[in-house]
Amino acid sequence: MSKLDLFTYMVDYFYKTKKDPRDLNDDLLKNAINRKTDNIVAFIKTQEQDLLIPIKKEGERLGASQRQIVEYFNKQIIAHNKQQKESYDGQVIAIGKVVDYLSKLDTAQLDKNKLKKRFSGILEHYMTAREKMTMLSKQADKDELMRFTREQVNNL
Repeated sequence: MSKLDLFTYMVDYFYKTKKDPRDLNDDLLKNAINRKTDNIVAFIKTQEQDLLIPIKKEGERLGASQRQIVEYFNKQIIAHNKQQKESYDGQVIAIGKVVDYLSKLDTAQLDKNKLKKRFSGILEHYMTAREKMTMLSKQADKDELMRFTREQVNNL
């Protein structure tokens, strides 16, 4: 920019703003800055009153209700869950006992069937041996058969 252009712009600036270049403490400039600052502060206060304070109050209200919910949850739900867990544990133990009883019953039934089969086998052996004996069979053979049969029954 040339000196002439600079001088022209300076004259235009001081003419349009009506400022005196000799006055270093320009009150008009200070007043303009103060007005702008006051406008900004007033705008911020208005926003604070209209938006920030209600948001803060609503946040506090929500926080209080959340604390109440957590307290209720801790008192009611957790206690209920603890009772349910104890009840389920008792049911698991009872079901375990029923399963053990049923397995013992099943084992006893199997043992009973095995016992019946073995006894039936001993009886069949006795009857077959007894039929083979005749009137002329020795008493010792008869005694041996009875001893053997008794021994087999006792071993059941």
